[in-house]
Amino acid sequence: MLKKVILSITFTCSVLVFSTPAGTHAGKLGLVSAWTFEERRGDEIKDVVGRNDGEIVGKLSRTFYGKFGSAIRFSGKSDSYIRIPHRDVFNAASYTFVAWVKLKPASWQYIVWRNGDVWPESEEVRHIDIWIHDAGYPVFMWTAGQHKGQLDGKTVITDDKWHHIAKVYDGDKVMMFIDGLLEDQKASGGTLDTNESPIWIGARPEGIAATGLIDEVGFFTQALSEEEINVVKNSGLSDFAEVEAAGKVTTTWAYLKTQ
Repeated sequence: MLKKVILSITFTCSVLVFSTPAGTHAGKLGLVSAWTFEERRGDEIKDVVGRNDGEIVGKLSRTFYGKFGSAIRFSGKSDSYIRIPHRDVFNAASYTFVAWVKLKPASWQYIVWRNGDVWPESEEVRHIDIWIHDAGYPVFMWTAGQHKGQLDGKTVITDDKWHHIAKVYDGDKVMMFIDGLLEDQKASGGTLDTNESPIWIGARPEGIAATGLIDEVGFFTQALSEEEINVVKNSGLSDFAEVEAAGKVTTTWAYLKTQ
C-alpha cells in the first residue's frame, strides 16, 4: 500500500515539475537571473534561474577555484567579456546587482557595463555601471534624466582577494555594499534611465576590462536589505535560485522519508 502511495505522489510531483511553464517562477527575494559559471566548457553562460543566458565573447578561461565552485578568469583585455542580451526585466524599477570578484592590482578595471556596444556611448543612459578606479576602489555610476550620479567606494578591492559587491537601487537612492557592509549611498536624483543595451560582464567597450576572477553574478528585482545581502553573500546564489514548485517536491520527499 505504501509503495502505491509513493508511486502516486511521485507521478504527481513529476507532473507538477514538468507541466509548469518554463520561466514563470522567479527565485527567492526576487532573483530573476543568476550566472554561477558552473559550465565546464563552451562559450555559453547559463542563467540558472531564468532564460537570460549569455555567451563568452573573445577568449576567457574557466577555473575551478571560484568563490562557489567554478569562476571565469578575465585577462584584462576588453575584447573578451561575457555578453547577456537585453531583457526588459533588467530595467526594473528597483533592483540589486551582486557579484563576487577577485581582482589583481591592475589599473582601471570594469565589473559590469550596460550602455551599448560602443564607447563613448551616443547617449548616456546608464542603469548598471560598476568599475574600478585606478586607486583600486569600486565606483558606481548611473543617470537619471539630466542627473549623473556617482558613488566612490572606500575599500581597495584589487588585492587578489575575494570581495563581494552589491549595488542596490530602491527607486529613491543608490547604495554600495562591499563585503556585506554599506560603504556609501546617495539619492538617485530621479528615476534611473532605462535602455535596451546588453549587459557586459568583465569589460567595457574600447579598452577597460577586469583582470582576475568573477563569480556568482546575480540580478534581483528587489532592493535587498543589508541583512539579505549578507545572507546571499554567505550562502551563494544557488540557495536563492530554487523555485516554489521545486520546493514543494522537496517537502513531499522529506515527508515520505519519515514514514
